Amino acid sequence: MVSRIRVDMTICAHRALIDADMQDDGTVKVRIRSTCREVRRFGSMLKPLHKEEYISLRDSGIMELAHESNLTPTCLVPAGVFNAIWMEAGLISKRYAQNAKSICVVFEE
Repeated sequence: MVSRIRVDMTICAHRALIDADMQDDGTVKVRIRSTCREVRRFGSMLKPLHKEEYISLRDSGIMELAHESNLTPTCLVPAGVFNAIWMEAGLISKRYAQNAKSICVVFEE
């Protein structure tokens, strides 16, 4: 079953929908729809990911592609990709995540 994350980047007025779908071979296929051209480019570069590519930041193909596609360091889409994949792979409880509804960055002063 597909896991879906919505990223609302209110600071730049862009949105993204991220779908993660576990494949029969154990990879996770990611699809991103976004109002941001750079995020769409990032999404088009993502190929089905193996566990070692999403289990840590150090060896992450996700972060490497975020860099290559010129996403800003403040863009939350790569974190959204990790969350969608982790939900799909059972590394985060899907029910718990859906009950929590959101995670956020709060700007204070």
